[in-house]
Amino acid sequence: MSLPEERPPLASFIHEEMSQGISNNLSQLLDLLPSVARLRLVAFLHLVEQPDTMKATLEVQPSGLLRLTLDTTVAPCPSQRN
Repeated sequence: MSLPEERPPLASFIHEEMSQGISNNLSQLLDLLPSVARLRLVAFLHLVEQPDTMKATLEVQPSGLLRLTLDTTVAPCPSQRN
C-alpha cells in the first residue's frame, strides 16, 4: 500500500498565491460591472449552488437569441434589497 502523494511546499505556496491573486482580480472586476450584471451573476450562482430553490426557464428564438429567466421563492436578506 502506497502513501498518498503530498504536494511539495513550494507548489502549495504557489497555488495559494495564485488563488489569492485570482480572487483579488475577480473582486475588482465585479466592482466594475453594472448592478444588473452583478445581480444576474449572483442569480446564476444561486441556481448552480441551490437548484432546488430556483426555477429556470430557457427561451430560444429562431434568430438565435437565448433568454434565461431565473425565479426564486427565497426572499433576499434585508441588506440585499434595492
